[in-house]
Amino acid sequence: MEAQFENSGFYKVEKDYLRFLHSKDSQVFYMNTERYERKPHFGIIVGINDMNYCIPLTSAKPRHLNWANISRQNILIYEIANRSSLCKTDIYKQVGINSYKKIMAVLEIRKMIPVNNDLCTYIDFSQEQDPNYRALLEKEYRFLSPMKDMIAQKASELYWEQQQTGIIRPCYCNFNTLETAYHEYIS
Repeated sequence: MEAQFENSGFYKVEKDYLRFLHSKDSQVFYMNTERYERKPHFGIIVGINDMNYCIPLTSAKPRHLNWANISRQNILIYEIANRSSLCKTDIYKQVGINSYKKIMAVLEIRKMIPVNNDLCTYIDFSQEQDPNYRALLEKEYRFLSPMKDMIAQKASELYWEQQQTGIIRPCYCNFNTLETAYHEYIS
């Protein structure tokens, strides 16, 4: 069964729900910090075993510099920048004479989680008070938006491979465990 986007965008997933899922599968992204409520997830994917899934983004880390831009389990979100626009804290590597690949975030398809409309809230960029954070979210969304179909295809492939083989690869969420936890949480 093919996956597709019903409503693409960034969403905030309820923190208590993320904590609950993390207690069932440690691969679910969750940290008990005040700012963690701002963590965005991309899209709502429908058509995967009659469940809606959100895919989390994670901030750039030095280890991401050696990752492929697009792989079966994630997508690097980056921009090409010149040296003068980079900050000391940016994660980047040189790709040309004066051009650098600056990684902004990573879309972690292998960490997608089941959700419903009551568990997530659409992020309206215009309501974001921090202009730097708003600009970052807008850049990340513009980067991912043209890839919606490919992201849905990758999500579907990962999900069905796990269902058919029963193999949970290292650092992947266990989708059966999460679906059971989802039903437990909402009842």
